[in-house]
This record gives sequence, C-alpha cells and structure tokens, in this order.
Amino acid sequence: MLITGHSRGSRRPGTGTTATGSGLLIICCLGLTTVAAWMPDVRPDLQTKQDKILAHFIGNSTDYFKILDHNDESVLVGAKDVIYNVSLHGLREISRLEWHSTDADRELCALKGKHEWDCHNYLRVFAKRTDGQVLLCGTNSYKPRCRHYAQVETAAEDAPASGHSIGMHYEITRDVEAQGLCPYSPAHNSTYAFADGQLYSATVADFSGGDPLIYRENLRTEQYDLKQLNQPDFVGTIERKGFVLFFFRELSMEFMNFGKAVYSRVARVCKNDRGGPYNHGKSWTSFLKARLNCSVPGDFPFYFDEIQAISPIVERGADSLVYAVFTTSVNAIPGSAVCAFNVEDILAAFDGDFKSQKDSQSHWLPVEREAVPKPRPGQCVDDSRTLTSIAVNFVKNHPLMEKAVPAVHRRPLLTKVNLHHRLTAIAVDPQIKALNGATYDVIYSGTDDGKVTKFINILSTHPNSTVDRLKTVVISEMQVLPLGTPIRELVISSKKNALVVVSDGSLVSVPLHHCTLIVDCAGCLSLQDPICAWDLQTHECKNLATSQHKFGTKTYLQSLNTTRKAAASLCPNMPRDGTGAETVSFVTMAPAPTEEQKLLYSNVGASPGSQPSLEQQPTGGDDFGMNKITLTSMDPEEVMINLNDPQKSIASVDEIKQASSPGTMLLLFVVFITFFVGGCVGIVCVKAKNRLDGQMDDSHHNHFGKPIQFKNQNTGKDINLLMGSNPYVTTQKTPNLDLEKDRSHECKNSTEHLEKELPCKTSTLTKVKRTYI
Repeated sequence: MLITGHSRGSRRPGTGTTATGSGLLIICCLGLTTVAAWMPDVRPDLQTKQDKILAHFIGNSTDYFKILDHNDESVLVGAKDVIYNVSLHGLREISRLEWHSTDADRELCALKGKHEWDCHNYLRVFAKRTDGQVLLCGTNSYKPRCRHYAQVETAAEDAPASGHSIGMHYEITRDVEAQGLCPYSPAHNSTYAFADGQLYSATVADFSGGDPLIYRENLRTEQYDLKQLNQPDFVGTIERKGFVLFFFRELSMEFMNFGKAVYSRVARVCKNDRGGPYNHGKSWTSFLKARLNCSVPGDFPFYFDEIQAISPIVERGADSLVYAVFTTSVNAIPGSAVCAFNVEDILAAFDGDFKSQKDSQSHWLPVEREAVPKPRPGQCVDDSRTLTSIAVNFVKNHPLMEKAVPAVHRRPLLTKVNLHHRLTAIAVDPQIKALNGATYDVIYSGTDDGKVTKFINILSTHPNSTVDRLKTVVISEMQVLPLGTPIRELVISSKKNALVVVSDGSLVSVPLHHCTLIVDCAGCLSLQDPICAWDLQTHECKNLATSQHKFGTKTYLQSLNTTRKAAASLCPNMPRDGTGAETVSFVTMAPAPTEEQKLLYSNVGASPGSQPSLEQQPTGGDDFGMNKITLTSMDPEEVMINLNDPQKSIASVDEIKQASSPGTMLLLFVVFITFFVGGCVGIVCVKAKNRLDGQMDDSHHNHFGKPIQFKNQNTGKDINLLMGSNPYVTTQKTPNLDLEKDRSHECKNSTEHLEKELPCKTSTLTKVKRTYI
C-alpha cells in the first residue's frame, strides 16, 4: 500500500518565478527518493475466473458441512441429521448414517427461541475407539449427545469399497449426554482431539455459550475464570510428545488496561494429568497458554492477531511445523497472513517465565523466578494428585506465559492486504520434490469469497549477508466457489490429485496442479510450481508426480526462484534481439488450446491500462493470452528496486541507473542554478518596478486602497463583467493605464461574442499563447 502526496504550489506577489522554480526542484528531488512502504500483494501469473471443477457434492446452505475424517480415498462429512461417506473419486456418496433428534428435543429447542434449522442434530465429533467402536456426537437440537456404535459383521460383497466403512452396518451400544464434549450450536467454533483412547474437547458447556472450557473426562478449565479463557474461539487441536495443544483466539486480559484486543493463543495440557489434590480434583494442573506471534517485523511490528485455522503437523526433516492462517480484526484494515510455527518452539515457550498482574490497576509483568514454587508448577508428573495445593493454585492464577511463540523465519510466509477477502482455511501438500531434488511445502489457502491461493516459499542466502532471505512465490489464485461463498475447510488428496474445497453446503473437487493446462515452455517455467516441468521431447508441461522421469536428467526443464524473463530464456528457440538480450515474446511449441486451456487463459493478460508494443499485439482472433504479456510474480523487494513512480512500477533498472548517472546529476544542478538566478532577477525587477511606481501618483500605488464603486450603478447597463472596458472607477479621474485599455477589437461588450471567439481566424499558436498568458 503506497501513500503519496502532492504539494500545491502557491504564488506570492513578486515571487512567482522563485516559487515555481523551487516547486519544480522539490519535485525533481522527490522523484529520486525511495519510498519505503508496504508493497502490493504478489500476484500470480495463473488466474482464472472459474477453476476447472472435477466434481461436486451439493447439500443445503444450512447443513454446516464439517470434515470429520479423511484419507486418500474418501471423506466423512458431518451435516444436518446425517454423516456422509463420500468418495474422492467423483465425490460420490458411498453410504450414510442418519441420526435425528427426537420430537421432544426439537419442541424444547423451539420453546427456547431457536430457529427451525437450529433444532436439528448437527454431527460434529467423530472418533475411532481402540475397541473398534465409533464415537459420534451431535448438537441434538441444543442438547448435545454422544453415541457409541459397534460394527456389525456383513457379507464381503456388502462391505463398502472405501477406507471408511461407516454406513448402515453399525448398531448403537451406548447413548449419553455430551455436555462439554460437543457444541450446542453448529456455527460455534469448537475443536477436539482423540488421543490415547480419550476425547479432548474445546467448546462451551452451556446453552448460552458463556461457559467455555477445555475438557477431558472429569477435568476442565476453571469456570468463568477470565485468566484461563476469555471468550475464546477454538480453531484446532494437535497431539505431540505427551501433550495436547489447543489453538484459539480470545480477548486479551493483559491488554485490558489499554483497551480491548484479541490475541491468538496456544494452550497446553498433559495427557497424564489426573487433577489436583483435595478440592482441585476436577481442575487441570498443567493448563498453560502462550501468545502466538505472527507479525511483520520492524521497529513497530504489525501484528495479525486473530488466528482462523491451522494445518495438521507437517514433518520437514528434523522440524515439525504447524501452518496457521491469521487475520486482522474485522474493523481494521483487511489483512491476512500465513505463519508457520515449530512445535519445539511452542513447547519451549511453556518453560519460560510466567506472567502476572499484581492488582487490577497494575501492568502485566514477568513473575520473578524466586516467587515460583519448586518443583516448577505446570509440569507433567506421574501422579498430579500428589502435588501441593500451592503449586496447583499458582498454575490456576498464572496460566499465561511471558514469552510469545515466534513464527518460523520471524515473519509471515504470505501476507495479503485485500479489501474484498480474508483468508479462512489452509491445507499443505508437504515435501513436494522438485526436479533438482529439493523439497517444498506447497500451501493452499482459502478465502471468504471462494478463492484458493497456492504458493511456496523459497529460502536463499545472500553472499554478503548471514541473514536468510525468504521469497514467497504465488503460483496461482483460482476462483473455486461462487463469489461471496466462504471456504470453511480444505482437504488434499495427493493420490487423486484433488483439492476438496468445503463450504457450508457443498463440496467441490478441483485439481491440485494445473501443469497440463499450460501450453508453452515460458508459461510452464514461469509458473514456478515445483511439481511442473517442461518436457523437451513432447513439448508439454507435465506433472512430475505422474510422469516417468529420473531426477537430474536433461529431458525436463524447470526454473524456481527466478523471474519470468530468466525462465523464458531457458526455453529452446527463444528469439533474441540484436544486443543479445532475451526478448519477452516467445515461440509456442504446442498445438491449439483446448477448452480447458481457453478457460485457464481467460483472465491472463497485460496489466490494466498497459498498451502492448507492436510485437506484442495479436495478429487477429483470440489467442487466449498465449501471446500476451502476463503479470509477473515478483518478490516485493524486486518491485521496490524497480519502483520509480510510487503509483506505477514501469521504470527498469537501467533507467534508474541512468537517472543517477553523473550527466543527469549535472543537468539537475544546471536546472537548479537557472531557476535560482531567474528567481533573483525576478525579485530585483519587482523591487525596481515598485520603486518606479512610488515616484508616480499615489493613487496608482495601491489600487485596492481606494473605495471602489460601480459605474452607472442604477442604469444596469454596465453590469456585464466580461466587458472589455474597465467596470471599476476610482475617485480619481486619471485613467488607469491597463484596466481601461480599449480591448474592443478582442472582445465586444456582449457575451454573445464569446461564442465567436473560438472559430475566429487566428493561428493555433496564437490561441495557445493567449490561453497560457
């Protein structure tokens, strides 16, 4: 986002030349200054109005679809009164399990003032127990319940051909209340995890939603304790190294003295926590929470404070990462970001200092190490019931950690500032192997207006710096759902090459990669997708995951961490100009585009307002963007380097170098001296004129110092202010030298002659002179 200002020149009596010259000098100097500001969002080359839909599964907008489980073959979708088992091949329904609320529960829900669509059973929790049974929980018309299902032996020919075998072959073995395990409302942000045969849930425990809790069996967070949970929205849960981690956003207690703010948190509990002694038997003894720091670094960091979604743990070598989507608040500048957090950094934050407030009027400060009981509270112990009451009370009153969890690379992996959408969902295709053997995490992020952005991050080290440089490469941005339809979840199936996009009432499957839709070498390489490469033999852009190839061979071409021009220079038969530099145009080495390729290139072209050169203009017909100059995916630092005008990034590097050459600087110096000398001469002339006027009659020294009256005021004949003769007269009878000069040959004493002024027989040069004089 660039903010520019324009200074409006002011003309002072006697100093007009100097003011103009100074204004031009200031403008010239401003043209050479570098503007330091946020850059616009990185735009991909590949954009379409509508992505290719492989399959869709349609429900109602009030179904509140939620993915309960998935694998490479099928997904389990929780909906209104039913759970669907949907195959990823064509998104066909394999089987379903229906569970309706009773008439009594629906009537009670209506009596409590809820709408008709709220009084249904929305299935929200699914888990496979160790004994082979299935645990299923639903809202049950604002009266949550859970059921245990046991599988019934069926004939081999009746068994579903999917990884998920849930269907009509289950019978109910147990039906219990689910207060604290399942939300009351289908729209409530709740999450859960099933670990070691136990269900960990983060939801609300009352009808109104005012009692949030993190619950397992008989253990829960303290009721109505704002230090532990303050109006939270839970977004995800993971399990790691004997801990269960909960990700959520909440109102910040440590900021209450300065206003109201929402912070992102990660909370931790021990899986072997059994409660405290005495009256603490139903309280966590290991509940701690820390802030998640997703911000743009600087002297005054810009924070993305509201977490919206997380990905499952991604194993990347020795690191275990969790990718998360963050946004600004709803009434702030619309901004979104994707940050990654190392699980080890998260766990390390809980070993730091505690944070506390002495009283309600004090600031939140770190607790002194001498004031922390020993052994350290909040740790996982063999039997938490043997802990002292002092340790349990300390954790209860000091759940917040002083240190925030830093993001990987200390900055977001992707930032977007867009007035029309925010990021809402995320999915990661981990460790995609490029042609050179390097691996990349391909990240897909969904928005609240139906778009999916695909990008990767490339880490490089500058030769003269020890700081690693992180480059974001936005590969594509596709319109998957109708405009205005929020994306709730994203599910990846690498085996099916499909990305399942989930909204409230539909499932849509789109391709993970669009390699086969690119028809030229330069387009394939400039896409910078690590799984796409150009086949030199068949002249096709192929998917490396499905192609038979050997890494390191010269049969394929691929270019990452480069510009479009550099990528295009790698293609064979690239035309070059007389200087040996690569030209932007290229030779297409593929057959005519198909219907899918026409759709792909429908929105790819030159930037708005740009005019193609003679070489770039199409010769006729619709070329579907193949011969157009597309928008190049550029790194923000590259855009800043090439930025000459703050509003238009049109200057090349050579132009900037030429602007800073000694000849240019000499020219600017001569211009400055000229304007300075001219200003001085103007001042001398004005002063000389004023002295000359002083020697004349005093009535001419200051015309506005005398009373002014209209001539023949009662007749009304001289009211026309456009008359050539002077409409004003002073008390002196001496004629004013210039104001009463006869100009009747130029303009008559009537407004009707104004229309004849335009077509008069006067040269164009004379008209221009008159206009500007």
